[in-house]
Amino acid sequence: MKTKSYKHGKVNYKAYLKTVGRGYEVGFVSGTKPLFVGNFLHLKEAQAWYTLMNSEITKFSKKYWVTDKSPKTFYHKFITNNLYKCYYSWLDKHFSKYTREFKREFEKDVKKYRQLKRDWKPADKAVFRKAS
Repeated sequence: MKTKSYKHGKVNYKAYLKTVGRGYEVGFVSGTKPLFVGNFLHLKEAQAWYTLMNSEITKFSKKYWVTDKSPKTFYHKFITNNLYKCYYSWLDKHFSKYTREFKREFEKDVKKYRQLKRDWKPADKAVFRKAS
């Protein structure tokens, strides 16, 4: 488990990366209250987002500083919305890459299927059925 602590005024925050089941969870909490949680299947992606998230937290806190008199609930909502905005932008970039890769691989499989299909007889046709 990786963690990084932040202190903003009197409030303590913690960013973390930990394993959960077969995947990974990246989060940002204030005390016990989760402000952001993201789940990943691959460690490489989780680590990349964790690094980016920590830099976003630093940039955000420098740009939108608070005082001890600032409303904590507003600031929590504000930083949460910023992290989710960055998270989904980051995911969009990765999903478009995956879409291209899997579309290309699917086209290769269709081509191979057509080659294999030439040797098959219609009587050998089998379809998926519900299990009884």
